[in-house]
Amino acid sequence: MPEDGRNIYKTCRELAGHTQEHAAELLGCSVRALARYESGEVSPPDDLAVRMDALYSNHFLAYDHLCRTSQVAAALLPTVEDCSLQTAVMRCFNRMERFLEKRPDHRLMEIAEDNVIDESERPDLDLILADLEELTKAFTEVRLAAGRST
Repeated sequence: MPEDGRNIYKTCRELAGHTQEHAAELLGCSVRALARYESGEVSPPDDLAVRMDALYSNHFLAYDHLCRTSQVAAALLPTVEDCSLQTAVMRCFNRMERFLEKRPDHRLMEIAEDNVIDESERPDLDLILADLEELTKAFTEVRLAAGRST
C-alpha cells in the first residue's frame, strides 16, 4: 500500500484521519507503542493489528500485517496490489474471462482423473496453477478493496 516506502500502519491511520494520540487512545495502546509500530521498529501484536484494521477500515493493513509477520502466510498468500474497487473488479473479471477462454477445466480433469501427475502432465498443470494463482490474487484484491471504507 505505501508506495512511497512509508509504514502501512502510519499510512492507514493517516488515511483514516486519526492523529497518533487519538488512534492510540482508541486502540488501547500508548502513543509511544504506536509510534514504534509506525516507525517499523517493531511489529504490532496480531490483536492490535486486528483493532487497527477495524478502526482504520482498511483490510489491506491486516493482510499486509499477516504476510509480514507470518512466514506461512508469506509463502501461501499472493502478493497483492492495493487498488480501487473499480480497478480490482475489472482486473478480476478480465482474468476470469481469459481463464475461461482457455477452458483449462477439461485438461485439469484429465490430469486429476487417475490421481497421478506424470511428467507429461506437469507442464500443463503448472500453467493451470499459475492461472489459478492469478485469479486468487485478483479475488483477494477485490475483497481487500471492498473492505475499505473510502
